[in-house]
Amino acid sequence: MMQAPVPPPPPGLDPNFVFNELMPIIAFVVVVVVGTVVLRALFRTPLGEALAERIRTRGRGGARASGDPERVAALEAQVAQLQGQVSELAERIDFAERVLAERRERKLGGAGQ
Repeated sequence: MMQAPVPPPPPGLDPNFVFNELMPIIAFVVVVVVGTVVLRALFRTPLGEALAERIRTRGRGGARASGDPERVAALEAQVAQLQGQVSELAERIDFAERVLAERRERKLGGAGQ
């Protein structure tokens, strides 16, 4: 049995060479595109907006958080109003609980006699 030499590859591009050289480049481009799409979707959510706002204020030395007295005063007024509403609701709940407790006592007292 005689062995013949291996025939030369056909002219043109070698598919193995193209696959081995271009696949890392294509994979990098795909990762960059997918990463960009994911980041863009993230930044359009409320979480992304909050993150972007934090990045903006940190870049300015946090000037917006402490340097806007009108905004701080408005927020303090809103907090005071909400605290008043919460205390009013707590009083209403206490009243309702007392009324219900009295009804239960009357029912239990009337059934036992």
